[in-house]
Amino acid sequence: MRHDSSIVEFQQKRGGDCAAFFVPFLTSDTILLDAGCGPGTITAALAGIVAKAVGVDIEPKAIAAANRLAARTGLTNVTFVEADMTTLPFEDGTFDAVFFHAVLYHESRAVLTRTLAEARRVLKPGGFVATRDADVGGNVLHPEIDGVHLALDLWQRWYEHDDPASLRFGRQQGSILRTNGFTPVWAGASYVNHSADAASRSEAVADARRSLLGLGPQLVGKGFATDDEIQAALAGWEAWGADPDAVYFRCRCECVARRD
Repeated sequence: MRHDSSIVEFQQKRGGDCAAFFVPFLTSDTILLDAGCGPGTITAALAGIVAKAVGVDIEPKAIAAANRLAARTGLTNVTFVEADMTTLPFEDGTFDAVFFHAVLYHESRAVLTRTLAEARRVLKPGGFVATRDADVGGNVLHPEIDGVHLALDLWQRWYEHDDPASLRFGRQQGSILRTNGFTPVWAGASYVNHSADAASRSEAVADARRSLLGLGPQLVGKGFATDDEIQAALAGWEAWGADPDAVYFRCRCECVARRD
């Protein structure tokens, strides 16, 4: 997974709402692993309801941001570790719960298999794994502006999805977890609302602009995009934001499964 500074900045806006579906499966005695924690916003939110939360991420800049968050909030039951999800530095059966948010769909099938095998290894028998991931087939966009669709495509190019089915990963989570040794016990979906009001639409445009300007030179440098495409994507978001009735709801599918 690629961690540009603009991506880390966007991730910092995530909070407890992203993990709300998992809360009923957690207790004050739970030892939780947040795998692919990014800047630690979700980990910190969950730390308030569990005994201990550990966040891991492979990117140093994400862990640095997470440690700054922990220091700023004074949390004493959360730690952050730089580690690869396919080779976790923990003993077997260390955790009661493992959480993946917007992580697994970025992985190739081979890496996904190794990641879930590690999650199963570090989970206690009967422990829970929860996943929340994207499914572009459920996104709601109005008006249908070519430049916005182009921007969404450019972000997918950044993550270099080799498997087109990964863009509809969310709906496959239950079957993937079952294939990898877990028993799904709950499934659902929710939306990230980028158009609740004028302020949220303005924020969505600002986020998109910041991301495209930050990633643009790298996308062009790697041959993933042209300068004209970056400009067309920026113009698309400006046009979307200028429409007072514009909507953009991003679909996130959710699944909880048990390690038998």
